[in-house]
Amino acid sequence: MQVLRLAIFLTLLIAGSFSIALGQSEDAELSIAVVPKGTDRERWKAIHEGALKASEELAREGVRVKILWKGDSVDPREKQIQVVDTFTGQRLSGILVASFDEDQFAGGIRIDRGAELPTVYIDSGLDADRPISYVATDNFEGGALAADRIGQLIDGVGNVILLRHQQGDSNAEAREAGFIERVKSGYPSIRMLSIDQYAGESNSDAHRASEYLLNRYGRRVNAIFASSMQGTDGMLQALRDFNLAGQVYLVGHDASAESIQAVRNGEIQGLLVTNPYRMGYLAVTTLVDHIQGGNMPTIVDTGITLVTMANIESDEVKEALGAASESL
Repeated sequence: MQVLRLAIFLTLLIAGSFSIALGQSEDAELSIAVVPKGTDRERWKAIHEGALKASEELAREGVRVKILWKGDSVDPREKQIQVVDTFTGQRLSGILVASFDEDQFAGGIRIDRGAELPTVYIDSGLDADRPISYVATDNFEGGALAADRIGQLIDGVGNVILLRHQQGDSNAEAREAGFIERVKSGYPSIRMLSIDQYAGESNSDAHRASEYLLNRYGRRVNAIFASSMQGTDGMLQALRDFNLAGQVYLVGHDASAESIQAVRNGEIQGLLVTNPYRMGYLAVTTLVDHIQGGNMPTIVDTGITLVTMANIESDEVKEALGAASESL
């Protein structure tokens, strides 16, 4: 009898412990690290806000998600690998990474090689073994959209300039490739006067590069595509300095307070705008769905919107600008 009672007691104890373990698993908080390219630009702040919004909505559904946000505004490119390496040594449910440089990052640390840490890449893709999804804009298609806008503005005939961003930025390089390919394939009567000048990271560098291009081609150029925010703002200022704003068509990428106002007053005829808020939101929900057993797509396209004077006050554009527009 005593043996029977002991067996029953042990059975109940094991069952109770199993139930407690299940309860802890069901109620466990998911820890998701987000590593942006920086912390000081509105784009990264909007991604952070989108990630936090996803966390809030998931909490209302009974899924607790803690967002661990870590970036660096000083020398972020050099610090990013160190930040990710630190995170991978912690107990995490998953990680979201926006990398500066595919080759440098992948060569410096393979965050998913030989490990089971679920990884979603935001904004930029990486050469990785087991990514869950790539949540970003189709930048090649964005460049093609810019080419179509310029083709429309100059009726498919004329001289254009491409002001690139900087070497090693895979997103900008994809936009630039998409622009060049679409011009070559779709607009045989458009001549590209220059495709090898870079704006760089600062507005002052972009302004100097723009002045150089206008000094050399200002009398012949009909339209310009600047593939970055710095390039767009720098070229806008140079066009004003040369009294060419509104005469030479400018299509740019990414929104600043100045470029949005320039669309309103007709100095910029097209502005490609992504939705970083939506990017952060979808990255978190995509990763949580995977952790919970869902089958997620390899690529989640967050979309791109062409902003013009005709649609700048539309709901679509306001949504595309998202949280960033509120701070402009």
